[in-house]
Amino acid sequence: MKVLIVEDDPMVRTINKGYLKKIDGKIKVYEACDIDTAKSVLESQAVDLVLLDVYLGEGRGPELLTWARMQSYDLDVVLITADNSYETVSTAFRLGAIDYLIKPFSYARFVEAIEKVRVKRSVILGTQAVSQEDIDKMLTNNREQSTEKGINPATYQMVQDGLVSAGEAQTAQDLADKTLLARVTVRRYLEYMVEQGSVEEQLIYGKIGRPNKVYLWKGTPES
Repeated sequence: MKVLIVEDDPMVRTINKGYLKKIDGKIKVYEACDIDTAKSVLESQAVDLVLLDVYLGEGRGPELLTWARMQSYDLDVVLITADNSYETVSTAFRLGAIDYLIKPFSYARFVEAIEKVRVKRSVILGTQAVSQEDIDKMLTNNREQSTEKGINPATYQMVQDGLVSAGEAQTAQDLADKTLLARVTVRRYLEYMVEQGSVEEQLIYGKIGRPNKVYLWKGTPES
């Protein structure tokens, strides 16, 4: 995934970049402190996601979002800002923002926003048409659909499908590569499945180093 952080505060840019790398070290991160620089990046790079502030010196984030929509760029946008006015929030969603984070926000909420983008983009990746089930996955509201442990049904289904289709034990990294989710996210869902009894955790010992954890689908607890 390629992510562009558009933020005029260098400390905030550093924090958000650190969050992204913590989620997935393979994420390619670009940075811009103003709208003109952001436009240059978008014109030269196939960016998947823009983390966009509202206040950018002489410009405003929604202006960049409007411009990006006019260029028909295939990207998602998450607003990250201290602006909590109804007008700005409604404008952002009207222009197609996938999420809106009000500063200060928690790391968990940041991860939730990134997972929402990953789920959406992994569903449509390489497909010519989408099913109703695919659309439902993309539209799932993480906060309303979560379980008491913060497990999102759409993400749960992605991990389950990846494990079932493999037909054999998988590591968290194996499934992360299949689903395009972050390894730490996949591992959390696998551990939840182990608790629920639908997945068996095994240890594979090599000649040296620590044993690897692998996971094998057993079926639903009711089966």
